[in-house]
Amino acid sequence: MEKRQVKALTTLLTKVAGLVFFAFLAISLGVIFGTLFKDWVHEEPFSPVQGLNEPLQTADLPPLGDFVDQTFSASGHEAQISNETAVTYKVRIGPFQSREQALSTADILGAQGYPVYVSKGIPCYIQVGAFANPVNADKLKAELGTKGFNAFIHQE
Repeated sequence: MEKRQVKALTTLLTKVAGLVFFAFLAISLGVIFGTLFKDWVHEEPFSPVQGLNEPLQTADLPPLGDFVDQTFSASGHEAQISNETAVTYKVRIGPFQSREQALSTADILGAQGYPVYVSKGIPCYIQVGAFANPVNADKLKAELGTKGFNAFIHQE
């Protein structure tokens, strides 16, 4: 009689331990996949730099056709954009081994009037300008270099 009771108790404890293990596994997987899915849904590549609690700031830009044969000046640089030219020279700063470092540097650049975009993933890069003309990209790279930033030109 005693062996049956021990065996019944052992079987019951084994089943309870298995249920506890699988419940813990299901909850853990739910938390992990929930966190990954939340980050995946809420992030866009090269999204504008925003603080965690800042509302999204947007700008209304005219269609590209409205820019033809107009000259714009941004931080003293002349740039001309037309429908026939493609943006192939991007001025970037980095790499940064953490997104927090990139966001901190992007805040400094933004305060100086530069339009900044921070890449997702590690390593992070900050895009400061995009040009069709390599001369304009070189000018911005040199300007950023004089301010102590390690800028480079990424050609696409």
